[in-house]
Amino acid sequence: MGRIEHDEFEKASKENYKRWVIPLVDDVFGRIKKINLKILDVACGPGFLTKELAKRSSRFTVFGLDNYKYTLKLARKNCRGLKGIIFKLASVYRMPFPDGYFDLVVCKDSLHHFDNLKLALKEMFRVVKPSGLVYVQDLRRDIPSYLLKMAIPPDTTFKKLQYYSARASYTKKELGTILKELGIKNYIIKTRNISDKLERQYQKIGISPQQLKAAFQSRFIAMFHK
Repeated sequence: MGRIEHDEFEKASKENYKRWVIPLVDDVFGRIKKINLKILDVACGPGFLTKELAKRSSRFTVFGLDNYKYTLKLARKNCRGLKGIIFKLASVYRMPFPDGYFDLVVCKDSLHHFDNLKLALKEMFRVVKPSGLVYVQDLRRDIPSYLLKMAIPPDTTFKKLQYYSARASYTKKELGTILKELGIKNYIIKTRNISDKLERQYQKIGISPQQLKAAFQSRFIAMFHK
């Protein structure tokens, strides 16, 4: 992604903050209950996930890692005024952290950008504590056709980002194979389901059931630990 694409993604992320970020963060913190957390947001992009993670508690320390200076500039702007956030310019393939440093490692919609996914996942696994959790979300290459058609023809920058990201993504089966090859045994990969409770919960903040369904069906989540 170049600067134009990053600007377009930042704009879309800001407009879709509630439906792209809040259900993910709610799900993450429904699975990890510690009060004091050291968190890593891998490939943090313009920083909206970093922002929401940090907003949940003043006891959290959240690191946002990205390999693009311009993206981190956007992230710092979007997280201005929040405490407990540290941004790092570094590669996902060689993270500047010791083994077992984080309670929680999160990576949102970025796996398909990694040239060496196996090494990226290996690094995420390395820096998480034995008692910690790695939580990743990404687009599915086998995305339902009705959703893919929304980006066809890819005649705008945003449509191109949607379409080519989906085409570059993995299936749940493919990701499972990679995790097995890395020797990671404790993992779950699934597409989230929508319940009446979730529909009511998110309608209150302006996310329609149709938007929630599209967000869930177009992606999978994977959780693994030591």
